[in-house]
Amino acid sequence: MGFTFEYTTVKTGYIWILFLLMVVGLQSATAQSHLAGQSIIIQSVNLSGNTKTRDYLIYRELLFNQGDTVSLNDFGMLVYQSRLNLLNTALFNFVTIDTVFKVDSGEIAMADIKISLLERWYLWPVPIAKMTDRNFNAWWQTRDFTRINYGLDVKWYNFTGRMDELDAILQFGKNRQFGISYLNPYIDRRKHFGIGFEVGYKKSRETGCMTQNDKLEFAFVPEGLTTENYFALKTSFRNSIFTTHTLVAGLKSLSFSDSLLAINADYSYPELKDPLFFYIYYKLKLDHRDIKYYPLKGWYADLELNKQGLGFDFEKPVDVTWAKATTSLYSKLSERWFTGVSFTGKMSSGAWQPYFLLRGLGYDHDYVRGYEYQVVDGKHFVLVRSTVKFALVPEKTQNIGFIPTPKFGLIHYALYLTAFADVGYVWQPQWVGLNNNNLPQTMLAGAGVGLDFVTYYDKVVRIEYAVNKSGKSGIFIHFIAGI
Repeated sequence: MGFTFEYTTVKTGYIWILFLLMVVGLQSATAQSHLAGQSIIIQSVNLSGNTKTRDYLIYRELLFNQGDTVSLNDFGMLVYQSRLNLLNTALFNFVTIDTVFKVDSGEIAMADIKISLLERWYLWPVPIAKMTDRNFNAWWQTRDFTRINYGLDVKWYNFTGRMDELDAILQFGKNRQFGISYLNPYIDRRKHFGIGFEVGYKKSRETGCMTQNDKLEFAFVPEGLTTENYFALKTSFRNSIFTTHTLVAGLKSLSFSDSLLAINADYSYPELKDPLFFYIYYKLKLDHRDIKYYPLKGWYADLELNKQGLGFDFEKPVDVTWAKATTSLYSKLSERWFTGVSFTGKMSSGAWQPYFLLRGLGYDHDYVRGYEYQVVDGKHFVLVRSTVKFALVPEKTQNIGFIPTPKFGLIHYALYLTAFADVGYVWQPQWVGLNNNNLPQTMLAGAGVGLDFVTYYDKVVRIEYAVNKSGKSGIFIHFIAGI
């Protein structure tokens, strides 16, 4: 992020222009009052350090342009927010904005702005060590290395310098996956519309087949349990800096083995081994967070709509609709104290849902802390999270001398102590009382303390001690911000 280090430059420049304008005003109280409300003309905006990223992508994130006239009162905040916008593109490790002010015999100041950028490393051929389990903590209970799939995931960010992303995956092991995806966020002249696609194949020989004792139970068959072929087209529309619309239309073809359906007859629709269906997914995102991957100030809201099965004649009967909304608020309490709270709610259609489509709490990022080992199935859920943070080590910048390239040698890092409390509730489970699942339709609550390590390339490591309402506790590790 480089937040504290870089913002000091902006803040210092703001103080200097106030001082300069007072001097030009001949130290007259009347003149000072007059100049305090004057405007600034942005004479030039110069970029450096963006060896690959196209200039227009950088200008798109700025809240000012060359030739603009802005008030002195607004100028500091425009520069500050523009810097955050550039950091949130995930294209740069560091962004510095310097300003040179000129005041002639007239009553208006001129500003020359220089933006210095340190680009990230964009090509990542990442070895795959992907666990079959839902998360690291569930896998750590068994530490079964045969349940780790292997391969190579080649991620190429900023592929052509247009902020586009190319991702190719070759995964082997118990669960195999071959796929490629591409997304270009801006294809039109105004930089509003984006387009992309994904296509791939999956074959799982080990998969979660049912929920028992509030835990996901796995089955393994060497010949395979499920196969999936998928294709999707993606479009996006970003009509402002803080608002993004995403629309995905895709086709899925699935096949389930007799062995899997013998274990759980409700895994698919009755007498349906090979579902085939279209789906449409829409997401509206309003993002006013300071730093997206570890926010400390600002707010966020999104709305997701998903329809699986569109009613075409060739589709095999799939009919599931759900809506999900998330909102989060982040505040700075004092110099080193921060707080955050988030609310997530999901509601599904009344139609019966097969097991492979039913998702309550315990999947992805939707879980009550303290219940990392459990899953709670149901059509609807609410989840509330709250966190208080103390900057044990406020953000620092350091140069690692033995690493020659600044893309890796110049780092920023911070350390936060946290205390948190979560509550959640899942209702309308479809298999009430079966398999000794007791968590649906009960209030879930968990609380604890933790330590968050935050550094460059959007990396977060959370180590938390949590205890849930049942009195069960544990130490859990996560690799994304808690809220």
